Amino acid sequence: MSSSDSTSSSSTHNNKEREGLLRDLLSQELGAAISVSSDAWKSSLYVELASEGSIKQYLDDSGEYKDGRWSRLPKFPTRKSQLRESLCGMINSIIRFFSSKETHAARKAVDARVNSFYRGSIGSSNALSSSPDIVIKASGPSFSTPRVASLGFSNIAACVGISLKEAPADESAQVAEMAMYAKHTFIQQPNRNFVRSIAVMGRKVRLFHFDRSGTQYSPPFDIHEDPHAFIRLILGLSSIDERTLGLDDTIQWTIGPDGQKVAGTLKTVRPDSTVVFYDLVMDRGPFTRTSLCGRGTTCWVVRTADGEELIVKDYWVAEDQPSEVGLLDEVKGLSGVCQMVSYEDNRVRVKDFRAETIALGDDVTSNRTKIRIVMKAYGPSIESFTSVAQFLSALRDAIAAHKALLDRNIIHRDISLNNILLGLEDANEGNRGVLIDLDLAIKSFGPLTEIPADFRMGTRTFQSLMVLRSYDLQPAFIPEYDYLDDIEAFFWVFAYIVLGYTPDGHRMPEHKSRELTVWSWNDSHPHHALAKKWAFLNAPSAAYEAEAAMHPGWKATCRDLFLEFREFVHEISYEKQRLVYNGRKELGRPAPDRFASLLAKVDDHYARILGMFDTALKKAGEADIDESASIPFPPAPSASSSPSPQPSASEYVEPEATASATSLPTTNPTGGSLTLPVKPETLAEQPVTPPRNSKRRYDEAGLDDSPVESKRRCPPSRRALRGILSSVYEYCRSWL
Repeated sequence: MSSSDSTSSSSTHNNKEREGLLRDLLSQELGAAISVSSDAWKSSLYVELASEGSIKQYLDDSGEYKDGRWSRLPKFPTRKSQLRESLCGMINSIIRFFSSKETHAARKAVDARVNSFYRGSIGSSNALSSSPDIVIKASGPSFSTPRVASLGFSNIAACVGISLKEAPADESAQVAEMAMYAKHTFIQQPNRNFVRSIAVMGRKVRLFHFDRSGTQYSPPFDIHEDPHAFIRLILGLSSIDERTLGLDDTIQWTIGPDGQKVAGTLKTVRPDSTVVFYDLVMDRGPFTRTSLCGRGTTCWVVRTADGEELIVKDYWVAEDQPSEVGLLDEVKGLSGVCQMVSYEDNRVRVKDFRAETIALGDDVTSNRTKIRIVMKAYGPSIESFTSVAQFLSALRDAIAAHKALLDRNIIHRDISLNNILLGLEDANEGNRGVLIDLDLAIKSFGPLTEIPADFRMGTRTFQSLMVLRSYDLQPAFIPEYDYLDDIEAFFWVFAYIVLGYTPDGHRMPEHKSRELTVWSWNDSHPHHALAKKWAFLNAPSAAYEAEAAMHPGWKATCRDLFLEFREFVHEISYEKQRLVYNGRKELGRPAPDRFASLLAKVDDHYARILGMFDTALKKAGEADIDESASIPFPPAPSASSSPSPQPSASEYVEPEATASATSLPTTNPTGGSLTLPVKPETLAEQPVTPPRNSKRRYDEAGLDDSPVESKRRCPPSRRALRGILSSVYEYCRSWL
């Protein structure tokens, strides 16, 4: 093979790899939340930005449009660079004609492929890091220059994608490409409500709209035949008005001489209609979710005129779900639970941005409403602890707060690292740890809700075994979510910390972290996570290996707590698995009170767990803990230890950390990408629904194939692991 042939082959391979990754991204980020608008939508937008008379004058006098076509646009372009050059000239001509001279410099179409464009990356794949073809460079109160380049997603108003073909061979790849640009824009411009861009395909153009309910795009139209619609789209995508661009203008920044944001304000309206301005704390935050669809939580650290720091949480609540405002009002004064200062509901709705659709996927939430909640500020996430006593105190008080919520018939449903905060310095018992983010919480009927367990809700790493089992249980047998699912989540938080951190709050060395079972609990496939968690709870050697992997500084105070808490969760999980099909033979459906014997012990359960923590805290006060002791080498892999998950589609998407809505972040999350070990992915925002296999018995064991198929497709080490998990499955079958 010649050198040129080799290069061509490599390029083709890279393109195919990229297209595959883009499809994975599309599935992960949007799923079925993709719709096509009516043809009239694009003509109904931005009508107020230019009159018919002014557009006619431009077409007649500018020299850009002659004999029924745009004169700059080549009839038969052979290179994308030709289209980029022509389109940049056309777009800038439109901007100059319709805007005032004072604003010419604020918006400009730029060829992003020949200019220094800071792309950033998505997850671990450089294949998803390409720049757009053309961007509309922007300056103003919401735009800042990237620190490492003059152009990037932080200072653009819109993107323009280009294809030489009028009908792309793979429409989904085009949607995914535009989705990737929108994702970056949401991350780098945290006050975005929506993002719009266009794709140019020869002489045709398609408009794309992205918001927290998904994406909507228009049928392609011929810009030679409909120049009026094209001009209005360009004016909308390059508008000086930030609301027109899709930005929330209640958040405004002061831009310094170097193009960086140096100060800012946030405006909110209290329920009594009082308008309040807060100063943004520039060196802390904002915290943003990285997924396109879902709540899109953004948390701002602000300061009052009196110097008090607060947290302002913006997020999008689905139309069929209640906001957490009512629950926060209900828990006022409750120790260990975040406290609300004020709120704005119904700020703006997704359906206000969209057109009627002619095609809509299944199970799509078509509308979300933006909510703003101002809350008291606390410490950072519990993983920012600096001592054993601080960690145990915070987790103990969070569990006690969970019991207090349950006493008010509220179940949290999203216990995770970032939803448990450290209390303020010198906090009293009861407030040393604080539960936040009640946006997935729900009113309960005593110890359980009316809502079935759902593997797509919550944070995968900390989901209970029964929540994970909801993936493949028949709908009639999926149990309702109950308080024990949250208690189990507290255990996984506890284990995550004591196995992955040193007693003074530092991460274990990276090579160590990769070998710990804890990182595999975040497996994107519910079956795999279930099998690995069950092996951790059930295999006799798991406790020994976990203890051996612990930093020595944990053992004096937490060894017994770890073993007792693990045994508690094992007992509960075993009993739930035994009872889940109770009533099947007699009733043909589960017994309505199948878990009643467990749930009747609610007070005993909390007393038992809190007692474990109180004992450990007493030991922490008495023990002389050497937090600088050397870290042991990890034990050799065995039957109960699972390897870290292999790279999968989900790893090409930036991990979704649950919003620490009332913590004080110490770094700006938009300044860089996360590194391994990753933060847990929030499945409520990024539902992962791998295809089911026909062989149910191997699925339930966390396997992909039958033993014969597995042997053909898997290396020996993975075959051995599958055999182990199959044994776990056979053991689990004996429960039923």
